[in-house]
Amino acid sequence: MSRTDPIATRDKERTRRAILEAAERLFSERGAGVSLAEIAEGAGVAKGGLMHHFPSRDALIYGVMEHCAVRMWEEVRAHIDLGEVRAGQFTRGYVRALTGDSDYLSSVYSPTGLIAVFGNAAEVQDNFERDAALWNAAFAADGLSTERVLVIRYAAEGLALAAGSPYVTPAALTLGRAALLALAEPLETPA
Repeated sequence: MSRTDPIATRDKERTRRAILEAAERLFSERGAGVSLAEIAEGAGVAKGGLMHHFPSRDALIYGVMEHCAVRMWEEVRAHIDLGEVRAGQFTRGYVRALTGDSDYLSSVYSPTGLIAVFGNAAEVQDNFERDAALWNAAFAADGLSTERVLVIRYAAEGLALAAGSPYVTPAALTLGRAALLALAEPLETPA
């Protein structure tokens, strides 16, 4: 097979994704102390295969951070209702994804949790700053006021963190979600 073989490229991408998903799962279950051998086993590859894709533990951690950020964007975009052509469309998708419509985000809520798992290393911090700039730009372009988006966004993240705990019952989550979605509607201008 040549290096440009599309089948080889797909297999390489699948292997890389399997490693990232196994690392993400094991890090979230057991913390950053999980060995590279355990991650390789969880991904169904040899440790040498893992090292081919991620030559160091730091490279793997950075890869997991990027993977989680991409997955969060995918989940939010998947929960945008394209029929809602009015200001707040992106913000409502964000609320839906973080408050129960996304199985992925319900099981692994990322930026805050990943800081707790991986620490605050400079490379991790740089990744968060780049990701934060993208999120801030998307919310700024959504047509709602900055103040409103801040309240909605961080309330949705709080609900996501508390979901499944004794602090937020399913009924309370449903009420909070409905309130946030209502807040994500554009204000009507007086006639």
